[in-house]
Amino acid sequence: MGISRRIPLKTALNVTVVFKAAFVFFMGYEQIGALYSTGFLALVLAAFLMEWRGWRHPPRLLVNLAASAALLTIFTRVRRNYIVEALMEALLLMIAVKMLENKRYRDYVQIVALGLGTIVCYALLSIDKTFIIYSFGMGFASTMILLLGTWFDKDESASVSFAEIRQLTARAGAIFCVMMPVCFLLFFGLPRSASPLFGTRGGYGSATTGFSDQVRLGDSSSVQTSKKLAFRAEMEELRTRPYWRGVVLDVFDGNVWIASRNSPDRGLFIPDPNALRVEQQIFLEPGSRGYLFAVDHPVSIGGVETIPDGDGIFRVRGRDFGRRLQYHAVSAVSSQMRPLSGRINRGRYLSLPGNFMPRLAALVADVARGATDGEKISEIMRFLSSPEFTYTLDELPSGRDALERFIFEHKKGHCEYYASAMGVMLRMAGVPARLVTGYRGGLYYQVGRYYIVQEQNAHIWVEAWDEAIGAWVRLDPTPVGGAGGDDVMSALELYLDYLDYQWSKMVLNYNLEKQLNIFRNLREIIRNPRASLTPTRDGFRRIGGALSVPAAALAALAACIALFYAAVSMGSRRHDIVLLREFLRVMRRNGYHKHESEGLSEFLERVDNAPLRAAAAKFTREFEELYFKDAPIDAAARKRLKGHIDAIGRLRFRE
Repeated sequence: MGISRRIPLKTALNVTVVFKAAFVFFMGYEQIGALYSTGFLALVLAAFLMEWRGWRHPPRLLVNLAASAALLTIFTRVRRNYIVEALMEALLLMIAVKMLENKRYRDYVQIVALGLGTIVCYALLSIDKTFIIYSFGMGFASTMILLLGTWFDKDESASVSFAEIRQLTARAGAIFCVMMPVCFLLFFGLPRSASPLFGTRGGYGSATTGFSDQVRLGDSSSVQTSKKLAFRAEMEELRTRPYWRGVVLDVFDGNVWIASRNSPDRGLFIPDPNALRVEQQIFLEPGSRGYLFAVDHPVSIGGVETIPDGDGIFRVRGRDFGRRLQYHAVSAVSSQMRPLSGRINRGRYLSLPGNFMPRLAALVADVARGATDGEKISEIMRFLSSPEFTYTLDELPSGRDALERFIFEHKKGHCEYYASAMGVMLRMAGVPARLVTGYRGGLYYQVGRYYIVQEQNAHIWVEAWDEAIGAWVRLDPTPVGGAGGDDVMSALELYLDYLDYQWSKMVLNYNLEKQLNIFRNLREIIRNPRASLTPTRDGFRRIGGALSVPAAALAALAACIALFYAAVSMGSRRHDIVLLREFLRVMRRNGYHKHESEGLSEFLERVDNAPLRAAAAKFTREFEELYFKDAPIDAAARKRLKGHIDAIGRLRFRE
């Protein structure tokens, strides 16, 4: 019966690590580009060649110093929109460093942990169909590494046959398959937390909010400077500062602006055909009073039961406003809104109390005399934009004459005062007008591709009816920089918000319906893998691109590194050590591994195959004669010894 061929256990372990590193390379290529990922793979291949050929590892101190310098370079590139990518670069570097070291069991465990870190970073940046491949591949490779590593920890000099490798592979697959149902059970049955990751980011119940569905001048409680989170909107970044529509206030009693309900003249509108259509996934914190926000003019909102109020205003059905909501919105980004009917009830939007503010009415009459609607709008905007008017949240006029005192005396106020003044002045000038409350601005986080909108972004603006174009036109008389809050956050604040956002997205808003949707998607992928893994720009097409672009450069780079290191290594060693290692490598292929404490004679005594022992003895006798005499091995001796090794390699043994 033939002797089963065996390989060193460490070699099998390193091959599995390289297999795992291939997944890391593809993930790195997709998220941080070819430069870093190709360099990573080149270092991994160089490390594997060192192990396979028995070359000396570079000094650990030198490797650590070089890695520290590289990590410092990576961290200097960290920006608020380049955090997770930089972390992924650092993980790839640390994996490569571990590969270059002379590894022990703990080093293999650390490589597994670092590899799992890369899959977490990939999930933070993009969860698509290739993520399934990477997750399964990394999970199986990690299980295999841990099994081989456990054996390696007990006997580093052990060897393994191909039959044993097959058994270990089957065992790793079985462990992985057993764990999958457990993961699915936890996935569907694990109770979820109802609290945010960072409690200060959101609020519950009666939490204060900067948004209000009515405007009462002098009631400053509705204006906040709090950085409390209002909502997040996952979407593409807009070129202009966004306006988040909340509620239309069309009724004014001389002191308070409120929203009418079920008005017959408020209904559908025609989106501007030239307007940009934007899809948004909104994660709304409690405190919205039931209103659902979206950019500019929401066309539709899905994911929750809604009550459409017309004019792009949506409310959530029911009265449970003290919980987080997640919904999908489609909006037309435009400063104009055309009613579907093409006309409006002018009386409703011109209504003012009788004999209201005669002093202001006289001023408006002078401005509006003989002017068109467009000219009236421009003149009133110019009046409120004069340098005399400034923005403030302090010492605001209050009472029924608050608006008049703001315009003629204080000339200081916040968005409520400016919007209310313009709305009243437009109505006095015969131009239909209304107020809109919501939010303006927000900080866009490139890593997560979402807007962070805080309560300090709460805002009020005006919509005026332009008869010439038959549309409502957005006007914002509040001084530039006077509203919308300070949309600045540190890199640490942004990263913590991103963690909290992922927690809210994956845990707080992760219900049974979403779990079932994911389960159905996975089932569809299993049923039709060809269709599910060949999307337009995803899946295997990206993997193919990753191979086609850097393949030639990678091969050349890896070859140069290997040849350079081989030349340096071979030139710096004595030929006797090189020949001895080659001899031991050939013996290992035949199932015999020399322990570090054994001499060559003791090693040969353990060889129970007579022909193999005889062939090996020829090399051993000549080698020891030259080695113990400390005589240099010339070209002729080197050729003879190499011939003995080749003869051993060509033999086939049978018991």
